[in-house]
Amino acid sequence: MKVLILGTSGQVGDALMRAAWPQGTALVGLARPDIDMLRPETVEAAVAAHAPDLGVNATAYTAVDKAESDRDAAFTVNRDAPGRLAAACAARGIPLIHISTDYVFDGSKPGPYTEDDPVRPLGAYGASKEAGEAAVRAALPQHVILRTSWVY
Repeated sequence: MKVLILGTSGQVGDALMRAAWPQGTALVGLARPDIDMLRPETVEAAVAAHAPDLGVNATAYTAVDKAESDRDAAFTVNRDAPGRLAAACAARGIPLIHISTDYVFDGSKPGPYTEDDPVRPLGAYGASKEAGEAAVRAALPQHVILRTSWVY
């Protein structure tokens, strides 16, 4: 099995590359400059070039505060690129794991959130990540969206 992991220069992508995978799993890790999420067409090229059996999107525009003044970049990286990745995977029958964030919620729930809770992002970062989730869902039935918090 070949797994294509996008975003290996980040914390999550780096950890995925170092994780224990089942024997026989071949990992292909792409980071900047191998792939440029500000140019979503590079995502399609990466999927075509590497022909994985599974895709993992660990990329993100993570500058939460800066996203307010750099909305275009945040939405390009967090919405457009994942949507194109999901479409490229759909065209080839490749399932995708997409890493998202708890910033899609407003934080007002007194207990833990579940996947069925309504989203209500409060800022551009959360809105761009929620839009990315929607783009993945719309383009690819074979997906899993993982929402994480406090990556360290």
